Amino acid sequence: MKKIGLIAGGGQFPILFARAARQYGVEVVAVALKGEADELLESEVDLCSWVSLGKLGRMIETFQKAEVTEVAMAGAVAKTKLFSKIRPDWKAVRLLARMLHKKDDAILRAFTEELEAHGIKVRPSTLFLPELLAPPGILTRRRPNARERRDINFGWNLAKEIGKLDIGQCILVRDQAVLAVEAIEGTDETIRRGGRLGKSEVVVVKVCKPNQDLRFDVPAVGLQTIETMKEVGASVLVVEADRTLMFDREKMIQAADDARIAILSRPADRDKASELDGLMLELNHQLEAEVGDNRNAILAVKPRITVNASAPRMAVVGVGYLGQFHAEKYAALEETNLVAVADVEPSRAQRMAEDFSCQAYGSHRELIGKVDAASVVVPTQDHCKVARDLLEAGIHVLVEKPMTATVEEADSLVRLAKANNLVLQVGHLERFNPAVVAAREYVQQPLFVESHRLASFTERGTEVDVILDLMIHDIDIILSLVPFPLEDLRVGGAKILTPHTDIANVRLEFANGCIANVTASRISAKRMRKIRIFQPDSYLSLDYAEREVELFRKLPEKGADGFPEIEYQQLSVADTDPLEEQLRAFADSVCNGTKPMVSGEEGRKALEVATQVSELIQQQGGRLGIGFGLSGWRHEP
Repeated sequence: MKKIGLIAGGGQFPILFARAARQYGVEVVAVALKGEADELLESEVDLCSWVSLGKLGRMIETFQKAEVTEVAMAGAVAKTKLFSKIRPDWKAVRLLARMLHKKDDAILRAFTEELEAHGIKVRPSTLFLPELLAPPGILTRRRPNARERRDINFGWNLAKEIGKLDIGQCILVRDQAVLAVEAIEGTDETIRRGGRLGKSEVVVVKVCKPNQDLRFDVPAVGLQTIETMKEVGASVLVVEADRTLMFDREKMIQAADDARIAILSRPADRDKASELDGLMLELNHQLEAEVGDNRNAILAVKPRITVNASAPRMAVVGVGYLGQFHAEKYAALEETNLVAVADVEPSRAQRMAEDFSCQAYGSHRELIGKVDAASVVVPTQDHCKVARDLLEAGIHVLVEKPMTATVEEADSLVRLAKANNLVLQVGHLERFNPAVVAAREYVQQPLFVESHRLASFTERGTEVDVILDLMIHDIDIILSLVPFPLEDLRVGGAKILTPHTDIANVRLEFANGCIANVTASRISAKRMRKIRIFQPDSYLSLDYAEREVELFRKLPEKGADGFPEIEYQQLSVADTDPLEEQLRAFADSVCNGTKPMVSGEEGRKALEVATQVSELIQQQGGRLGIGFGLSGWRHEP
């Protein structure tokens, strides 16, 4: 492609199109609509001819004289001018006379057919500007609340149905009641009309029509859209991802943040999304064939616009019991954009996608190229396979504990993440428990640690033994608190309700003399999650569940009985959500390239010890209370 025609309406889009095309080395011949196009356009194109709206013959003649065989339409034309400002020539009169009605798509399709009948092919307006299309996700700091999400789903479905009628693309909703439907007046006036009725907290939904011709009339929003919403107190803007033009995106999002307006870019329906992907792939192939190597050079200096460099595109693989909480937190965090969920059960993925306004996939491999990072929350035996595929594709990974089914698998992930310079974090949630965070600065020289983690029986997690299911949390905490080699293990355990060990006890002996006694059970009548840490001059008692920390500290002074005085202090514990903090820390590591709180190496160490405990219990035949030693075995911290 050496030359392209441009039919230019109002706004900045024609100028942006012209600049992008010329950067590709393509000559631009513009037909600018009088009273619509910006005069600045003349300086951005190779040839510009000003034509009144309705002068179809003049447009065709201009392009034919310039030997233009391909054109694009960019910029707005006020639809109300069809009834006031238009002075059609005979070619336009004949075209309008052939039409049964004056719906948007009908007019544009008839116009397109007339151009192509004269040997002028119409190309998409986004041909050189795919970065203007709205990326999927929640683009603002504010997230829609539960009521707004109900209105979003309600309005989205209605807007799609209205779109089938080719009336308009925008609908306003509050409390699942329709306030306004866009007609010929345009989006801004529709917002004003519906906003006056709703008073405040109105949801604005703008979608692509189900049979939209993506060559022209692509839905568009911009800074003015947000300003209009501010006028009427509207609270949420919903657009269709990859099918909506978003002008002045950074300024638009900043204005929305300032006004506490949420912007949600919702993925298209799966079948339509597939059609769009196919179209964009075809266009990319065409560009490569037509502009050759120049395309790569242009893309190198014109990267795709990002919403916020500190907000990576996140996905959750496996949205069962725990995975759904990952999705919920990602959707609510300002630091992340949840764009996708994947699950082997498509219906479950679809439910989560609808709840959190993201895209659903049936396989983690479908996420490749669409996300920056992902939580892997699948069954343990699948951790390595899923995480490996994502890491190989350049995707940062948070994998739930236990890290993998085997130490060898863990080693492979650590090597892969390191080779690709990617973040590999392991989901040891208790590291982020506010009680652990509060106590950590007071842990200096542990001599004896006692830990109890008791839970009532549930079927969840029983694909592994209690060591890998529960005890591994405490093993990880203890290894992080005692920075000395582990020299010996003494274990006991038994199978009670499952084929795997359900209750276990382990004694960890470290090179500095510290001893840790750890008990875990998933068959207890009561729930307990406590750890006690004894040091030369202090004693710490942590309750994970209640998030309480008690500190008993020996003072230099002696009491009347001749023993040292004891100072008691209940430490201040922050009211934080451990899972939220874990995911926020993961996002921070992804954005800044820093070492995660629980690295792959640390997850691997906890797995190594837990695996050793399991193997020793199996060797002793599951006889509870019978000690088994491994003298001389060393685990380096």
